[in-house]
Amino acid sequence: MPSIAQAIKQASHSLAETSDSARLDAEVILCHVLNCSTTHLLAWPEKILDAEQALLFNQLIEQRRAGTPVAYLTNSKEFWSLNLKVTPATLIPRPDTETLVEFVLNKFSAKKNLNLIDLGTGSGAIAIAIASERPNWKIVATDISAEALAIAKENALSHQITNIQFIESNWFKQIEEQRFDLIVSNPPYIAEHDPHLSQGDVRFEPLSALAAGKTGMNDINQITAESKKHLNTNGWLVFEHGYNQKKWVYNCFNHYVFQDITQLSDLSGQARITAGCRGEYA
Repeated sequence: MPSIAQAIKQASHSLAETSDSARLDAEVILCHVLNCSTTHLLAWPEKILDAEQALLFNQLIEQRRAGTPVAYLTNSKEFWSLNLKVTPATLIPRPDTETLVEFVLNKFSAKKNLNLIDLGTGSGAIAIAIASERPNWKIVATDISAEALAIAKENALSHQITNIQFIESNWFKQIEEQRFDLIVSNPPYIAEHDPHLSQGDVRFEPLSALAAGKTGMNDINQITAESKKHLNTNGWLVFEHGYNQKKWVYNCFNHYVFQDITQLSDLSGQARITAGCRGEYA
């Protein structure tokens, strides 16, 4: 049986052609198999894996070689310093989405009580991150997928989040006449024929949570149009969207007479977040 150091070396070599982060992938997967931290790997490189551990590790490495995202192999992904469970029923939370969370927390830092809805919550990443920082806010999180919603509920429970109500809903369909101070969403925004859908980790993620019509704007347009009747006066709508959709989303907000339209860039400097306010007379 290999030692920890040998297992990582062999796996890194095996993944070199298919992953840009081969050694990191190997270490994360081995930590999952051994239920340990990376510190343990560094401290005990000579420790020998038992037969069961070696078999499972090799199986997971082969799946990674075939392209399966590490997050789906370990069923976990860190977001906003929170360890979240993810499965192929949910998108994998990405660091760029933390830009949306940061905007919301900073923009409304003075609000002790606020009603917020997260549309298409998936693993619950956005709702749970905000709820963890603002326990007095009342938050609703929706998703059309019952399976994704179950994962989100599990994540909230694991982090002892109690101020989120989960509702199975296709956008606002089950929300009826409720109004909110803030609507946030990371909706599907990739064009249905975009080649990125057949590349990298995205290949394994749920298509329904990624693609939205010919230009990727179908859901953004729908949510923006319907949000006016679900926003309180001076309430805000905040989207994550595609790096190439800055003008389209701005024009969409402008068309529906949102005010104070604000656009923010992600960690790569790409315009990724658009926010706007429902005016008093809208």
